[in-house]
Amino acid sequence: MILLHFNCSNKKKPVTHLNKTSVKTKIIPLTIGTYTKESREGIYQADFNVETGEISNLKLLAKVQQPSFLALTKDREKLYAVSEIDEGKLSVYIKNEDGSYGLNQEISTEGSTTCHVTLNKDESLVSVANYRKGSITVYKNSSDKLETLASFKHEGSSVHRRQQEPHPHSTYFSKDEKYIYVPDLGTDEIMAYPIENKNVSQGKVALKMAPGDGPRHMAMHPTKNMWFVVGELSNVVWSLVPNSDGTFQVLDKQNLLPEGVKGRSSAADIHVSPNGKYLYTSNRGHKDSFHCISVFEILESGKLKAIEHVSNGINQPRNFSLSPDGKFLLVANQYGENIIVFKVKENGTLELTKHAIKISMPACLKF
Repeated sequence: MILLHFNCSNKKKPVTHLNKTSVKTKIIPLTIGTYTKESREGIYQADFNVETGEISNLKLLAKVQQPSFLALTKDREKLYAVSEIDEGKLSVYIKNEDGSYGLNQEISTEGSTTCHVTLNKDESLVSVANYRKGSITVYKNSSDKLETLASFKHEGSSVHRRQQEPHPHSTYFSKDEKYIYVPDLGTDEIMAYPIENKNVSQGKVALKMAPGDGPRHMAMHPTKNMWFVVGELSNVVWSLVPNSDGTFQVLDKQNLLPEGVKGRSSAADIHVSPNGKYLYTSNRGHKDSFHCISVFEILESGKLKAIEHVSNGINQPRNFSLSPDGKFLLVANQYGENIIVFKVKENGTLELTKHAIKISMPACLKF
């Protein structure tokens, strides 16, 4: 049964003395990227209570222009931030003893409007997507500094007015780390770049989508050999199985929006619950259109079953994140000027809590 909720409105000095993770109070850090066009200054950090869902103690972590996407090492000792500007750059910060972060390096992304960054498992490789230039760049960690390893330009176009040229929107390392997958919104393709001995070579088309789908973000299942991809332009989600040669088989394709919803909407983010049972996606309405988080059950077959579409409190949900234990889902309301918290029930459905924090133009949430 699909439940609809339509009742919501639509010089580089780090800050010191940030709270460290507290075992006693179950407080963990939440790192937040923002768009700095308004009152925001860069990257922020808040405390998140994993027992109650409360967000508190918002502080400026680092001043940087347009840090729209972030990545952290597993030990949180390094923070990577892309700047979504004309001359794209990647900033690398190192954690200080007092919990603050100091700038260690700035390096060109060799592209424009850089919108995504990710690390491989051992954190020896870093890859970024350059939306406007239509390229990706891969770096290697060498002597505690990044060095450019390779850069690749995409070619092609498709049928939508936003698809006149390539627009890679994100990059992901395959589970076996033999490929980098790149969904390209502009060409309706997922590209696969082979990795061998920490070197990356020219990619090939791993999957061709339907014209006008506009693949944006991907999510890997935590235990199964499966991936899920959202189409920003067509508001659909695919279930995929990777082949050994880097290509994909399509298991399922589902609409992200409930029947009867009118107006233009764009899919954005996608995540799988830590237990692998549920899939969550976000959709951004335009003007007075429908904003929502869609919830799907992941069936044993790999197909998806829609459970609900939640719109309470949601306004332009560009990004969202599940808490590490999967008990809470936090939504970055880009135009709502806040981050809100949902409790995740045992059946995967969402319940809006009273917990929220005001912040202008939030764009990325990382635990």
